[in-house]
Amino acid sequence: SEAETMQGYTRITAPFDGVVTRKIADVGDLAMPGKPLLALEAPQGLRFEADVPEALIDHVKPDAELPVRLNNTTAEPLMGRVTEISPAAEAVSRTFLVKLDLPDRPGLRAGQFGRVQVPVGESTTPLVPQGALSTRGQMEFVTVVKDGRAALRIVRTGRTVGGQVEIIAGLDPGEQVVVSGAVRDGQPVEVKP
Repeated sequence: SEAETMQGYTRITAPFDGVVTRKIADVGDLAMPGKPLLALEAPQGLRFEADVPEALIDHVKPDAELPVRLNNTTAEPLMGRVTEISPAAEAVSRTFLVKLDLPDRPGLRAGQFGRVQVPVGESTTPLVPQGALSTRGQMEFVTVVKDGRAALRIVRTGRTVGGQVEIIAGLDPGEQVVVSGAVRDGQPVEVKP
């Protein structure tokens, strides 16, 4: 009876299905209560942890969904749900630890690097396709339609977002931009829906 009881301690079962990611104990090591033997990873239910600067922490709310972009993929960002926000800032870096639960996705693994995007406001700057932008030297142009004719317009660009370029200056709201085809300044243009 005592031998059977002792043999029961030789079988260790994990509380979930997973993959062994690290072996901590070697053959012959003394195993005792509280000493880790293996590190297991469950491929589902992963959590993303990010250090958010104190200037942005007011824009992060519990249960909010924030986009998380992983460096190894060019796919659409994952939408992580904020599950925990540290109540105190880390003293040296002045950042708050924020934890987000990630949805299950094939190829997602523990330890991957990523970035969380914290929205701080909305912008109404126009976006145009990258193909609509042309450069000559250091100047950037778009062609707009004005009174049925093509008009070359000098613009100042900002960041590129998903194949679209932000136009910071040089384009008025509601102006139509030629997005494809080569047209000359002053050439008659017909707008088609």
